[in-house]
Amino acid sequence: MMMRGWSVVAVLSLCAPGLAQLRPVQLKGDDPIQTESHWDELRNGPLPRWREVRLPDDPNEPLHPYSISAPVSPLAAAPNGLISSPPEYSPTRGVIYRYSSTAWPTVTRDCVVALTQPGFDEIAYVVVSNVTQQNSAISSFTAGGADMSRVQFIIAPQDSIWARDYGPHFVEQNGAHALVDSHYYPTRPLDNFLPTQLADQAFLMPAYAMDLYYSGGNFQPGPSRSGFITTLINTDNPNFTPALIAERYQKYQGIDTLHIFPRLPSSVDATGHIDMWMYLIDDDSVFISQFIAGSNATAISVTNNAATYMQGLGFTVTRGPALNAIHPDYPFAASHFTYANAYRVNNRIFIPSYGAGGGSYPAYDAQALAAWQAAAPGVQIVPINCWPIISAAGAIHCIVMQVPRYTDELPSAQLISPSGGELLVAGQTKQIRWVATDNEQIDSVALYYSLNDGADWTMITTTTNSGAFNWTVPNVSSSNVRIKVAVTDNAANTVENISADKLTIRLGQRTTYTFATQAGVDRFARGSSTASWANINASRLPVATLLSAANYTRVSTSNATGTASDTNRYISSTPGSSSESTHVFEFTIAEDPARIADIQVDWEGFAGGCTNVELYVWDETQGAWSDTTGLFGENRSADNFAGNRDAVLSVNIREDFERYLTADGRLTVLAYADRPAVASYHDYVAVTVSVVTQPGDLNCDGVVNNFDIDAFVLALLDPAGYALAYPGCNPAAGDLNADGLLNNFDIDPFVHCILTGECN
Repeated sequence: MMMRGWSVVAVLSLCAPGLAQLRPVQLKGDDPIQTESHWDELRNGPLPRWREVRLPDDPNEPLHPYSISAPVSPLAAAPNGLISSPPEYSPTRGVIYRYSSTAWPTVTRDCVVALTQPGFDEIAYVVVSNVTQQNSAISSFTAGGADMSRVQFIIAPQDSIWARDYGPHFVEQNGAHALVDSHYYPTRPLDNFLPTQLADQAFLMPAYAMDLYYSGGNFQPGPSRSGFITTLINTDNPNFTPALIAERYQKYQGIDTLHIFPRLPSSVDATGHIDMWMYLIDDDSVFISQFIAGSNATAISVTNNAATYMQGLGFTVTRGPALNAIHPDYPFAASHFTYANAYRVNNRIFIPSYGAGGGSYPAYDAQALAAWQAAAPGVQIVPINCWPIISAAGAIHCIVMQVPRYTDELPSAQLISPSGGELLVAGQTKQIRWVATDNEQIDSVALYYSLNDGADWTMITTTTNSGAFNWTVPNVSSSNVRIKVAVTDNAANTVENISADKLTIRLGQRTTYTFATQAGVDRFARGSSTASWANINASRLPVATLLSAANYTRVSTSNATGTASDTNRYISSTPGSSSESTHVFEFTIAEDPARIADIQVDWEGFAGGCTNVELYVWDETQGAWSDTTGLFGENRSADNFAGNRDAVLSVNIREDFERYLTADGRLTVLAYADRPAVASYHDYVAVTVSVVTQPGDLNCDGVVNNFDIDAFVLALLDPAGYALAYPGCNPAAGDLNADGLLNNFDIDPFVHCILTGECN
């Protein structure tokens, strides 16, 4: 069943001023694979920050930082509206934590208690797995002295406490807030999917699926659209070139220049994340670890070189102690004791302390506190006891995510779709999507369309700030269409945003091809797996196994609502340990390419374990899989999604249709799961072809001639009979005087059209 979210028990308005009346948000556990983690914390203890299978060190890794940049291009404004990443030192509305009574609960408690002290207004957004955990958190926080009026609980299933790493990653889109959902550890699917759930249900923001594997602890946005990360990004994404990595960060995170630093050796730090040894304090200052004498030589070189590099970028660098030592909770290897793993919330910086462990740690704590106070004068430094958690290869930065504070006096609004360039067919349903943010409550949203490039506007509706509205496109024809969203807050402030480019509305036919008919005749679905992308790259049909009749039925309608065992989906076989689930869908299109105005491809489903599914279209001219905009090959998909429930992947082809159709009209699309050994779940596949109808073409054959006379008369006298005789045709093609009605006043212009070919 086509959907983007779940029902909401209680929704938090991030911008509402009445923060004392915070209510819990329940993220419904209708994840079709699982609602509880495969990992049993009660039995096995909490998951550490490092991967279950640690990545090896690269013996050829350079010890000096370097940078990569994406050229300024339209990609910088995708999906629509300029994206930027607010640095952590930007104004903060609150902090996301995950609480578990069996995963270092005292550390989370201390963070929440410290955040909610009197004299401050930030909110603690606390994710818990169930009501039992919520009650445990309430008891713990209350006993510790937290201000519970500033604690917002969000109930959602998850695997681990490491909220920094799985996200969400907050971005701004022309000022309005949105989320980016990157890929996290493959073995933690609930964590992986949490950002999209939060966007859909708790924060009411759009979530953009970023088809790149990276952890939030290994990414820090900085000034002037810069970002800081380690070479772990290359290890995590072996099939991505540096140029493609730079492109993804620019498109989804608004980062034009990415500074890449060497990883610390795994014997020193098990995560490879930059937040274990470097933290940006503000636009001009940075805190970098200084390993004590006798530490690993490579770790010393990496951090010293980083300090020199950051000074070269104009930063003031402050160094603080770092060391490796055995922790009694994990005596098998030395733990990385870091003081850089801190987080800033407005005029407070929370830093780790380890004095509870005794020995030399109180002295190191004092040295680190002095360094932080010198690095951030005028900012309150708040130590948090991290002795219980540090043996898991993480401290407090790893378990939090700041929520940006909106500070503008006026709201911000961004129209996401339609953004411009689209062809809309009169009578079709088109979803208008937007995002709006304010420091007050947004009371209403008004939607408009213009047929003359904004000279005049017609209201579509006034609605709530839900982010989406299904619009029935009017029976008009214009190539100068704009859409406008106007948001008004409870202080009567109104702002507008208009589609970036013009749209076109035309009378026409929309024919949808599905597997409900002609399956196995001129519409084929082939599914199995492939050993690698190399087996797919230059093959239009990389898989050969045809679906059965029962499975054709399962992909013919959007009707799956249950768990992964719901037989309304076609469920693939599970590929082998080194193969990816791969499926190809092929439709023979009857329309003449010369008459086609738009082809829309929709695939609905998901892959197991929150695996990324990518949608491609075969390009006949290039002989390769494409995104239909001129990009080809692996990781250049038209759309992608990683989640634990159905989502719709879509792509619109708007020109050069011959590139994507064979000589006999076959269109071929690929749904590819990019991780081995996971099944894929397919609910619905459809191709919708739009053909523009010329004024006067009442029988929809593409030409205006005497054969349209009978159809015109029937449309004029018997609209119901016309609909039966000419299914899919739009009688508005007979409105030759363009007054919005088909009536006797159209007879003379229709006769003129037939006789002269002049048909408006």
